Amino acid sequence: MAFGKISLALGLVLWSMLVVAAEEEAPPLRILQGVMKLSPGIPPSRIVPSAIPGLYEVTLGPHVVYMSEDGRHVVRGDLIEIESGENLTEASRSTARLAQLSQLNEADMVVFAPEETKHTITVFTDVDCPYCAKLHRDVPKLTAQGVKVRYLAFPRAGISSGTYNKMVSVWCADDRVQAMTDAKARRPVVSKDCPNPVAEQYGLGRSLGIRGTPTIFLESGQMIPGYVPAERLVQMME
Repeated sequence: MAFGKISLALGLVLWSMLVVAAEEEAPPLRILQGVMKLSPGIPPSRIVPSAIPGLYEVTLGPHVVYMSEDGRHVVRGDLIEIESGENLTEASRSTARLAQLSQLNEADMVVFAPEETKHTITVFTDVDCPYCAKLHRDVPKLTAQGVKVRYLAFPRAGISSGTYNKMVSVWCADDRVQAMTDAKARRPVVSKDCPNPVAEQYGLGRSLGIRGTPTIFLESGQMIPGYVPAERLVQMME
């Protein structure tokens, strides 16, 4: 019982800090209590009234759910405005994804940069994925049009797989860019090991809901599963 009171107090403190930072009105106590039951130990990054009266939008990491004002019921799914056709939930998800991705250090990625960057895409990739290789063959087209391509690791077979070991070798290579290109072209990569972010990036991908590769994130936070030709990607960003 005492532990529960401590947890609730901690949650209230955490949320009050978030409210001050975001300059948003604090949600009802029952909402916060409901969120803490829904996701113990993980404080929400945002709780705001939704477009539906009596329903609150709750952001937990990259995920968005809706909770009733009494904190007793939760709704998972997309909220769509009929008149405009806008997916309000996807807009909030995009914001949450950007918040997650903005915490990453570009030094931990494999980056193909143009001379002058106009746009940036962040791609979760697998070096043994055929469609990842197809996208990689488009990288020169993308960089020629001012698009920076930032790769994060997502070995689909998991962290005990041969692909995982190969990706560790890419991230530990003296020249990551060349090693990535060699791996995607099925050329041998020198086996290496070092402190690396491959497992961490794989875990982040799973938390973002990634199930396959490539998965592309635009600057808006929009998530695009699968291969998209370079020309189409540039059109989507512009």
